[in-house]
Amino acid sequence: MATSINTDYLNDKHNWFEIERQIRNIAEAGFTHVQWIHDWYGEYLYSPSEMVQARDVLKEYNLTAHTLHGSEGGERGFYDQGRWVPTPQIRCTTIRKDYTSVNRYLRLAGTELIKNRIDLCTHIGADTLVLHMQLPYGTFRKNPQDKTDYYEAVYRSFDELQEYAKAAGVRIAQENLFFTPNEEEDEKFDRLFNRYPEDYMGLCYDSGHATLSCLDNFYYYLEKYHKRLLAVHLQDTDSIETALLEKLRSVIDRALTEGAKAVPPEWMGKMDSLLNLDCHRPPFTGVVDWDRVARSIAGAPLLHLPADFEVVYHGATGPEEAAWLKDVREKAEKFHEMVHKYQA
Repeated sequence: MATSINTDYLNDKHNWFEIERQIRNIAEAGFTHVQWIHDWYGEYLYSPSEMVQARDVLKEYNLTAHTLHGSEGGERGFYDQGRWVPTPQIRCTTIRKDYTSVNRYLRLAGTELIKNRIDLCTHIGADTLVLHMQLPYGTFRKNPQDKTDYYEAVYRSFDELQEYAKAAGVRIAQENLFFTPNEEEDEKFDRLFNRYPEDYMGLCYDSGHATLSCLDNFYYYLEKYHKRLLAVHLQDTDSIETALLEKLRSVIDRALTEGAKAVPPEWMGKMDSLLNLDCHRPPFTGVVDWDRVARSIAGAPLLHLPADFEVVYHGATGPEEAAWLKDVREKAEKFHEMVHKYQA
């Protein structure tokens, strides 16, 4: 049975030894497909020879590339005493490749970064490029004109990329994120899906992200944009209490109201808590109703199976790692049996 997992289940270290070791382990565990996710953030550009290397490594282990996780550019945040603190609600001025930037040169550099990942897709045989589009919603709320400028830049970028992606046979799937308030995410998807056709752009549903943002309905994006579903990132979590999520967002809102340019100190520990909740556990280990997800995926008109699992291993390398991968593969097969049942 076809099953797919992320290539960075253990780490996203920037060396080919670690990349190939994880790919070899994935093959030995019995998976048939992968989501290439290395370098999913940052500004790294693959050289043509590296693209060939990625293709050949997958071929060596008889694995098929299913999707690829692209990069929206540099990291959006800062380090404080060695700890990474995301700042998704404001624009990050340190990014040099940003397809959402109002600076023409940075925006064009960002589209070149996406083209680089489209080229990687064609080399390894992936047909869908998953992409983040983090909204600086705090800036929008302070200055509505910034939202207008932001979306004008985004439209320019995706207008320019459309023919390039279509010629390559690659679709772009925008992922639902958990930092952004739901109303802003809704507007983002509505704008993009109303402007661009389904053979170019659609949704990547991340089940774990949904459990941390759509507390009233974990399947909200999966169901609302069901006809535009191009890819999935399947993972499980324990979700988050509504009161804590509201507190986290109120801290951000207060900081924005007071004109803070960065996340206030009291937010840092809370942000760590939220990041840890996005734990990328295998399905059937948390709060997600996998029967409901399987039923929805089974009827998605644009989704190409197998579904991608996006999970993270935190244990020791060696036999325990191999046993964990085998367990994930068995859970993936169980899930696909559920999907096939609904398709039948």
